[in-house]
Amino acid sequence: MKRVLFAFVSLIAVFFVTVPGSGQTRLAHHINRLAVEIAEDGALRYRVSGLLQATWPFESRYFSSSGRKNYQESWGVWLGAKNFVGVGDSIPDYAHVACGNFYTSSSDIMPLSLQKSVRYPFPTVRISDGSRVQGENFGSAQVVSSLPCDEQITSVWTTALGLTVQLKTYGYASEGNLDYIIYDYRFTNTGNTDRDPLTRELKSTLKDVWLGFSFSTDIKPKFGGKEQDDFYEYYGTTYDKWVKGDKSADSARVLFVWDGTEGSGTYEPDPITAEPRNPGYYAVGFLHIDKQGSDDLESGSSDGPTQPQTVQVASALEAGASVQYQKLSLGKKEDVSGFGAENHLIACGPYTMPLNEDVRIVLVQIISGISRFKAKELGVQLLAGDITQQQYEEVIATGRDSMFAALHAAKEAFDQRFDLPDPPPNPDSLYVTAGIGMISLAWSSNAEKAVDPNTKVKDFSGYRVYRAAVSPENPWELIFECGGNSGIPLTHRYDDESLIVGFNYYYAVTAFDDGTQNFLHPGLSLESSRLTSTAYLGASSALKPEATAKGVSEHLRVVPNPYNIRSRNYGDPNDAQSTENNKILFVGLPAKCTIRIYTVAGDLVKVIEHTNGLGSESWDLISDSHQFIVSGVYVARVESDLNAEIIKFVVIR
Repeated sequence: MKRVLFAFVSLIAVFFVTVPGSGQTRLAHHINRLAVEIAEDGALRYRVSGLLQATWPFESRYFSSSGRKNYQESWGVWLGAKNFVGVGDSIPDYAHVACGNFYTSSSDIMPLSLQKSVRYPFPTVRISDGSRVQGENFGSAQVVSSLPCDEQITSVWTTALGLTVQLKTYGYASEGNLDYIIYDYRFTNTGNTDRDPLTRELKSTLKDVWLGFSFSTDIKPKFGGKEQDDFYEYYGTTYDKWVKGDKSADSARVLFVWDGTEGSGTYEPDPITAEPRNPGYYAVGFLHIDKQGSDDLESGSSDGPTQPQTVQVASALEAGASVQYQKLSLGKKEDVSGFGAENHLIACGPYTMPLNEDVRIVLVQIISGISRFKAKELGVQLLAGDITQQQYEEVIATGRDSMFAALHAAKEAFDQRFDLPDPPPNPDSLYVTAGIGMISLAWSSNAEKAVDPNTKVKDFSGYRVYRAAVSPENPWELIFECGGNSGIPLTHRYDDESLIVGFNYYYAVTAFDDGTQNFLHPGLSLESSRLTSTAYLGASSALKPEATAKGVSEHLRVVPNPYNIRSRNYGDPNDAQSTENNKILFVGLPAKCTIRIYTVAGDLVKVIEHTNGLGSESWDLISDSHQFIVSGVYVARVESDLNAEIIKFVVIR
């Protein structure tokens, strides 16, 4: 792929977010279910605090570190050359530059630019409780309407080898493309070794160049620690034979990893719920690898089916350049079937790279598997004895098929030059208003005026409203649809009345099309991304206070009753000590009253002065002595100027 000069200068417009303490600038993909950060120097270092490693299923931008399901520990790009003479050198030697994983050759890497682009502007989201209005901030990104995907991050850095790396990552919002991010690397021998992209400190052809991807996997339910029980496999050792027509050979190039447990069985279940804690399959697959570093062929036509040459489990710990080069140039593909939390190295080469020539490598990072809902269902079935351990594992193992389906979808995107059929844009504004007994939503109509980016035809069909109870990390459910085949006329407003008062709710409004402009799968409707149309600030409804003694007598109740912390998580699903997970509501109250809570033995546990003027009051299940109450039956006495009422409730912890 001939290059007169690699045009980095136009990419210098930068939107930087620097993570405190890391000294590194990163931007995040959050358009689909796979969230990951892209760094200015290609490096995601091992266990950096606050780092968003590959996280799935990413159903909330505010996914907390305690709730994060960890699949990847680090990511890096390794560059190596033999008989290399650098700036100021006189004797040829091995050269190795590590951009990430366990360590980074910081002095040998010069970041040049980092920028995030989106096809549509992020919507304006406002939440109102009647007295104040709060707005959502989705972060900075450049709007590029001609973008082939829904979200793109471009990173450029140069190295002491004179190799300049451009990485473009592509994320999609449409169904079938939600579990992968494509990484399009171009390694160019620019001769540039400093922060000025127009200079050439080196002018020689690079020989015996190896380009590798070093990453650490450790699949576990929480960040930190180490579990030596992950299974991994490389499928692709005979890919070159498949390209030549042998349909019994490997039809793709992909290394994938999945969860296991030391001892018997795989897919380590939660000790309490039996839910598979990490049901996804993590994979790194290759969509294109240049055959050589000096050619005039168009993208895709010069794919080298024998690449990658090296696939192995290899230590990422720092060593001499010759040792690391030997790892890159091993030239062996391990058909692995082992387990353990490992560092994987996949390398392509050797390449001869004259000045201004490049090597393009396109890979895809995937995490896919059964849904969160299916995982919970499996746990319940296993605990109840409705399915065997073998049946349990067979269902989770279908995640392998889901991973391969995502790999096929990514290959389809690459074959289409990343330009897939497009869903309509989200409504560009969403207004959520909390009220008495309901929460009202209103949104804009811009999606109805939009045309398909490829055909310029209007294909908008309708809207969908989604809701999560109490935390955006809890499951999202479809609660309303209009237009399309719903039988409900188009509207820009929805009043949600099926609520538990006093608890926060989070909403998202998406737009979907009629499928007529879907050139890959005609008739299949596409929907915009829920993740960029979501109110991450909660809104809660309230009840009018009871004004009569009869009203208090008829409507006083405790919600939920019985309270069972294992039956439902109201706050952070992974934190049993969360305040929101330890919360009940007294409803049907007068505007002012005193609530005294006793054990059945008559011991006073808590006194609550209800003075908010509403018909409800919450309690975090903490006593006046600052302790969580234990399981048991409790009695609440509600005293006001209207009357005194007694109600019983049950707590199961």
